[in-house]
Amino acid sequence: MIICYLGIGANLGDKRKNLRQAVELIAQIGGVNLLSISHFYETEPWGVENQPNYINAAVKIETDLQPLQLLDSLQAIEHKLGRVRKEHWGARTIDIDILSIDGITMDTERLKLPHPYMFQRDFVLIPLSEVSGEEYQLHGDKVTKVKGCLVDFNLKLIACVDNNFGLGLNDKLLFHIDEDLKRFRELTINHTVVMGRKTFESIGKPLDNRRNIVLSRRVDFIGGLEVANSLDDLYNLLLGRSITSIFVIGGGEVYRQLIPYASEIYLTVVDESKRADTYFPNLNNFEEFICDSIDQGSGFKFKHYRRKI
Repeated sequence: MIICYLGIGANLGDKRKNLRQAVELIAQIGGVNLLSISHFYETEPWGVENQPNYINAAVKIETDLQPLQLLDSLQAIEHKLGRVRKEHWGARTIDIDILSIDGITMDTERLKLPHPYMFQRDFVLIPLSEVSGEEYQLHGDKVTKVKGCLVDFNLKLIACVDNNFGLGLNDKLLFHIDEDLKRFRELTINHTVVMGRKTFESIGKPLDNRRNIVLSRRVDFIGGLEVANSLDDLYNLLLGRSITSIFVIGGGEVYRQLIPYASEIYLTVVDESKRADTYFPNLNNFEEFICDSIDQGSGFKFKHYRRKI
C-alpha cells in the first residue's frame, strides 16, 4: 500500500453534500483505505471566471491500485455524482484529482503526477497541508474555511482492545472490565454516542442519558434512537442539534468508517492476545495519531491519542 493525496472540489448543486458523498465513495473503492480528510474551504473559481465559487478539500488515502486503475475508479465516482465534462476548468458537480502518489511520477495524456498545477493553487495547498502535515509556499489567494465536513465535529473514538487491536468475537466483546466500563460511562454520559447496528443490538436498548445514533442502512426508528443511513445522513443529524461531545462506540466497521474524521481516540488496551474476528483500526498504520497520555491499570492501560495533523 502506498500513500496518495487527492484534491476534491465542487461548485454546482449541493456542493458540500457532493464532497461528503465523494469521500464516502472513495472509501468504498476496493484496494483503498481512507486515512484523513481536511476541512472544507470556499474559493473563487480558478482558470475560468464567471462561475460559482468552489468548495474544496484534500484527502489522504493508501492504495495498492495502479495509478490508472485508481483514476478509473475516481472518474466512475465523478460520473455517478453527475459530473459532465464540457469545458476545461469549467463548473462541475464534483472534481476529483490525483495530486500525488508517493514515489511515482507520470507524464501521460490521461495522468500527470505530481499534478502539474497543484503548487499554483492555494485552494489545493491549504487543505493538502492539513492531511499531509507539510507546509507549502502560498500565493495569497482568498481561501476561507467553511463548515460541511464530519471533521467539524471533532469525533472521539472509544474502545477496549487487546494487544492486537482485537475488539470482539462472535458479536461479543472480548473484555468486560469494571474500570473500563466506569470510564466509558463517565466520558460519554450526557453526550452523543454513535454506533453500528450490531453494537446497538448487543446493548439491547439506547444508552441512558445520551443521544443515541445508529449508523446503518438496515435499522428503522426505535424510541430513543436516531438512525443515519449514510455518513451524509450522520452529518445532517449532528448538524441539526446543539453539539456536545460525540463518541463513536463501535463496532469495527463503524470505527473504520469514522477514524479518518476523528480528532481523539480513547483506548483501553488489555495486556492479552485473544482470538478475535472484529478489530479496531491498527493505529500503527495511522501516523496521523500520537499517543499523548497513558494511565496504567491492573493488566491494562488507558491510552489517549490525538490527531497530530
